[in-house]
Amino acid sequence: MSPLDTALWQEALAQVPGAESQAGVHVQPLAGGTTNATFRVQTRLGAFVVRLHESFSLDLGVDRRREAVLHAAAAQAGLASRILAADPRGRFLVTEFLDGAVWRAVDLEDERRLRGLAQTLLELHALPVPAVAVLDLQALLEGHLAGIAAQDTAAVQQLAPQLARAREVLARLADAGRPACIVHGDLSVGNVLGANRPRLIDWEYAAVADPLVDPACLLAYYPQVLPHAATLLRGCGLAGSVSVPQLEALAGVYRLLSSLWSRRLELARRHPPPAH
Repeated sequence: MSPLDTALWQEALAQVPGAESQAGVHVQPLAGGTTNATFRVQTRLGAFVVRLHESFSLDLGVDRRREAVLHAAAAQAGLASRILAADPRGRFLVTEFLDGAVWRAVDLEDERRLRGLAQTLLELHALPVPAVAVLDLQALLEGHLAGIAAQDTAAVQQLAPQLARAREVLARLADAGRPACIVHGDLSVGNVLGANRPRLIDWEYAAVADPLVDPACLLAYYPQVLPHAATLLRGCGLAGSVSVPQLEALAGVYRLLSSLWSRRLELARRHPPPAH
């Protein structure tokens, strides 16, 4: 069954301005969305985005309440799309559609663009922090491990050296003493729009955490950023407190987390949990 044939879609569509009669409403699937179905909805009142959530995404580290609170804070600062409806049960999200070219991996090798992204992160990290619990990366790591070990103990045993290293890095991160701030938490290029003052979309993994999380996540996804790491750290206001090797170390943790997340996603698709 197509997501557009479900009662959930009709419930979400009812929250889109101008979609009341569905006459003249145009729906287009959007790329991306590994664990969700995302659509651009054009009505007489403008362009909007409807995202339908898979229930198993909650078992991959997503917290829909946290996402909505932090996304809204970023939107108020002009760094994200405005939220029009966030389902209280976490089943869907409706936002304005942001115009702007989606970044490509090659854009990360352009220092001018990278400085622009760093400025966006600097603004994000400077926002007042809502009453949201600070992200526990160690607990997230252990949660992924437990989920995998329940079905594949051998895989966890093979990862023992990487896990030991990650725990050491996270212990040092906890001792760094940098104030926690809002972080996006999933800086793939598909989540970055526009050349001037880039804005960010897809806030599922937004959190309150060390500001080093965002540049580390970026480097974990895109190793070609490494030659520009010093520029990135300066632009994020971290050059005085973080070295490039420290950034590389946390990027290694995020590569491991990404790998574990992918394994859990594969297992969740094989054995989906009950709907929340």
